[in-house]
Amino acid sequence: MKFTKKFRTQLKVKDLIIVHLQLLIKTRPEVEEVIDVFKNYIKDIKYKYDKEQAIFDWDVTPIDNSKEVIDKITKVMALDIVTGVVQFIEGVRPETTPKPVGSFKRAGHLTDQILKYTYPKDKSPQLSIFDSLLEGTKKDIEVVEVENTEVVEGIKLTPSETKVIDSLCKLLHNNSQTLDTKKEGYYTGNLSPDKRTFGTTAPKLAFTLYELTKEYKGGEAISGKDVDNVKQILTDLNSKKFLIRYTETTKGKKGEWIKKEYEAFRSILFLDLATLRYGVGDIEEYKKKEQVIVLHPIFRRQIDSKFILYPNDINRRIILAYGSHNVSDIALRLRDYLLKELSLKHYKPEIMLDRLYYLVAEKWMRESRKKKVKEYTDKALEVVTGLGILENYKIVPAKTTGEPKVVFTLNKDFK
Repeated sequence: MKFTKKFRTQLKVKDLIIVHLQLLIKTRPEVEEVIDVFKNYIKDIKYKYDKEQAIFDWDVTPIDNSKEVIDKITKVMALDIVTGVVQFIEGVRPETTPKPVGSFKRAGHLTDQILKYTYPKDKSPQLSIFDSLLEGTKKDIEVVEVENTEVVEGIKLTPSETKVIDSLCKLLHNNSQTLDTKKEGYYTGNLSPDKRTFGTTAPKLAFTLYELTKEYKGGEAISGKDVDNVKQILTDLNSKKFLIRYTETTKGKKGEWIKKEYEAFRSILFLDLATLRYGVGDIEEYKKKEQVIVLHPIFRRQIDSKFILYPNDINRRIILAYGSHNVSDIALRLRDYLLKELSLKHYKPEIMLDRLYYLVAEKWMRESRKKKVKEYTDKALEVVTGLGILENYKIVPAKTTGEPKVVFTLNKDFK
């Protein structure tokens, strides 16, 4: 949907929609609010209908461009009832068979770092994490004055940050050359790849905050507050640094292998801002601000062979499955863990229950809040079942120790 300041049509589409909405008031009282917005906040409206995609592209002229007006219009234009009325006017029959949503790749190394955790029973009396690091990495940590004992390995994200990372992975997939690994532009974004920030090829993307927020919200109506929220999440991610260590393994045709170890204490993205202007002569006709972002190379490293497929509408699905936009970290981590197992064709993965609790909620487990962890994990199991990833699970005693073990049965046809 786009908003324009100038009058762009003489068709009385607005009045036609209002007439049809008024016919629904008796059965749908909430329509009165929609009619009020059309009458008092929309100056004019027109649309285009794409038959192949079965979607409407709205072109709305508001009475003014204040935040209050734009928010009200955005809210009602996202309602199914508005689309339904126009479909009726156009004589469009709703699709009976849903179209495939498609998918995007998220790099396996990225997911591994997000899922990293420390299980107490795995600890051995060796060097601390800090003491085991390279001297250059130690200096990077000391510069930001992080206590040695507070150094943790992996990309630790909040639920909101995880949703933004999912959205960025999708934007990277959709705005890159993704078919030929040997050709230029393979998973490097819609700008020339950056080779200086990280010392190697890093993806570079340009997009509007509206585009990113639309992905973040799962396609729902977007307010100015939502855009500000996503902007703040990006800003926070830009300032955070993570200890990232991983090994890339490449195998040859004759069985030979090469291992490349990576270690750094870095941010996973860097932000900048660009302004695009268009005009004729001395008159500026168009102006748009875009976010320019350089993503850590881990967003594309070995993505041709080590990746996890996510449905394009994953954010929308998990919001619906959870019943709220405030999806818990535990639900997101369980989702990522099971999708990783699915990508490895492990259709019946097993994990000790106590280890699973640490995987999804390490902080709470260290604070001895196991009851809370169990409660949220039970909810997360319902969510991944609702998503269609998990068919069923059972908790059985392990043969050797008798301790509870979780056996999952995954949906190998999940898309």
